[in-house]
Amino acid sequence: MEYEETGRKPLIKRLIKYGAILVALIIVYVIQPFTYENIDAGNVGIKINLYGTDRGVDNITIVTGRVWYNTWTTKIVEFPTYTQSVDYEPFVVTTRDAAEFKVDPKLNYHVNSTMVPQIYRQYRKPLAEIEQQFMRNTIYDAYRIVANSFSSDSVMSNRERFEDRIQMILTKNLSKDGFVYDQLTSAITPPESLRQMIDEKNASIQARLKAENQAKQADAEAKVKVATATGEAQALLVRAKSESEANRLRQSSLTPMLIQQEWIKKWDGKLPTTQAGGNTSLMMPIK
Repeated sequence: MEYEETGRKPLIKRLIKYGAILVALIIVYVIQPFTYENIDAGNVGIKINLYGTDRGVDNITIVTGRVWYNTWTTKIVEFPTYTQSVDYEPFVVTTRDAAEFKVDPKLNYHVNSTMVPQIYRQYRKPLAEIEQQFMRNTIYDAYRIVANSFSSDSVMSNRERFEDRIQMILTKNLSKDGFVYDQLTSAITPPESLRQMIDEKNASIQARLKAENQAKQADAEAKVKVATATGEAQALLVRAKSESEANRLRQSSLTPMLIQQEWIKKWDGKLPTTQAGGNTSLMMPIK
């Protein structure tokens, strides 16, 4: 009995030892700081060192693909480099003559991949927050500055030039911080009073154009009638001249002898039964 108990003790010790090692391995596996992250296509990742002299300010490296790192000492931040579309809440800007225009902007842009470290150093925020803070303020300032240099009428009549000025400012101010301007939709709405004036002006222009078209149509119809009447008059004149010439020719050719011959040809040999009064005779004298 004593031998069996003596033989079991080393076995139990070994089992306890192996169990402790297994538990330790499981704990290490669970809490170990090493992991990896896949940087998808269309994204740029930056590997930030959380320890060191500058702790993340200068120790930033651009990484792509599968990246292994220590979560205790390192952080990975991803920035998309494909086109982003942001629909901002509307805001109001004032023109030079104090007219208030409502602007409902929608911006398309993308991140300059080579400037991702600089973007992180400067803002230390996710891209969604940068869009709603720095980028929105940049858009608002661009509209405010340009609107102050335009009158309300010139904003509507020179819309293309107004948009070009906005684009120039945004391209300059966004690109210096690593954001590439692609497209901006303004959706500018004029104040109600100006919109009513524009509608009235458009209605007046349409009425004038309609009147001009009607006048041109009436003038064309009158010219057609004049041309038709002239043609008919000329045709009548030609017919009258032709008939007059024909009568003249007939009269010149009707000699007394010709008339007498025609009468003889048509006479049926019977004497007229009607007697004329006096010495008048219905018979043509034959000479």
